Amino acid sequence: MTTETKTYYKKLTGCVMHYFRPDLQLHFFWSFFLTMLAIFWLPLLWLGIIATIIKEGLDWWSKGHWSWDDFWCGFAGWIFAIIFLHNIYNIWY
Repeated sequence: MTTETKTYYKKLTGCVMHYFRPDLQLHFFWSFFLTMLAIFWLPLLWLGIIATIIKEGLDWWSKGHWSWDDFWCGFAGWIFAIIFLHNIYNIWY
């Protein structure tokens, strides 16, 4: 790798980690991978968004606030998983 590529990579990862924090990444991937279980059984397609809503509801109940950042990242993970399932694996015939 050249020095220029390494510098670009460091800037890119710094930007990603600043705007897409590890806790938000967790919500995204948690929802994504739960939704991907629909490969085995189609009704599991709803699992990612249901888990996200339940998790935020429990946070609201225990901490007294609803985190929209967590919700939107979980929602985005769910949408990306649906797009992935539809386009790559042709889950709907």
